[in-house]
Amino acid sequence: MEIHIFTSEGTYNHSFIKFYENNFELNNQLFVFRCKSEGIYKYSSELKKRILYINNSIKFVFILFYKLIKADKIYIHYFPVGPSLYFWYLSKFLFKKTTWILWGGDLYYYKYRPKNFQSDVYEFIRRSIFKKISRIACFVKGDYELAKKIYNSKASYEYIVYPIPIDFGYINSLKIEPDANFLTILLGNSSDPSNEHIAVINVLKKFKDFNIKIVCPLSYGGEIEYAKSVEEYGRNIFGDKFIALKDFIPPEEYAKIIKGIDVAIFQHQRQQGLGTILSLLYTGAKVFIREEITSFETLSQMGLKLFPIDKVNELDYNSFIHLDNETKLINKRVISREFSNENYVKIWKNLFEN
Repeated sequence: MEIHIFTSEGTYNHSFIKFYENNFELNNQLFVFRCKSEGIYKYSSELKKRILYINNSIKFVFILFYKLIKADKIYIHYFPVGPSLYFWYLSKFLFKKTTWILWGGDLYYYKYRPKNFQSDVYEFIRRSIFKKISRIACFVKGDYELAKKIYNSKASYEYIVYPIPIDFGYINSLKIEPDANFLTILLGNSSDPSNEHIAVINVLKKFKDFNIKIVCPLSYGGEIEYAKSVEEYGRNIFGDKFIALKDFIPPEEYAKIIKGIDVAIFQHQRQQGLGTILSLLYTGAKVFIREEITSFETLSQMGLKLFPIDKVNELDYNSFIHLDNETKLINKRVISREFSNENYVKIWKNLFEN
């Protein structure tokens, strides 16, 4: 048996499991969510037989532990931070057959964790655990290199790409173009404070008298009060030009929003929001991110053209919005090649069979 463990249900996890069902055999698979079913995501009857929800520690120990011992391979999709770390600390013998599928946030906890005794204990346990994991799989190799350095890991590396929930074929079918009367700017990808919304709003303030709209996703990822403060601050400066997205948006609806974006700006200090960034590059948007984060290097090496966010202060309006058609075409061509279903299958097959 092969066991895939997820911290919670979400758009990307749902997309991955559907991808697995469509391209691989399900007979020997178990997909585990460390939460209750949210009822938002739908699965086939065949998949439902292979999905297990475990929302407390007692079930985790007494139901899952036996299955983990018997499993041939274990895949941890995002390594959680919490009381379950004690379980993994006592079960390090399982890590010879475990692959840590690194997302980003699970690595960068060391840097952005709360400064208190509990997080100190968690980080101490993580340092012990990560030394024992045999393999790390992720898209951005720089994150793997950082994990090796920070945690003295001896794990081998596997390149993987999580299937992007937004269907590029569906995007192509949409008869939507950016509004010719307005420049539409996407600010961040969630309500997580790591987006540094206020700082970006202050940078964009110099364009407030131009015909712009700022779309700001605030429906998940952070505290409600923080999201409210961002919306209030944005509307105080830009008025009705600032549009906060506060409700959950299905991938099909989000694709429509993405296709209408001219410029996107992300202030993340770590690798984050890759699915959104790739979708924007595919649709021809101009994307600004930090040049020093690991994803800037990885995407640039693939042949994609992004722009350093620290240059925005120096740009006038026309320079800020300009992106030539050749660059748009190159970005779309690279993403069509690297993020196709055929390539996903090839990459994941290599991970599962290696």
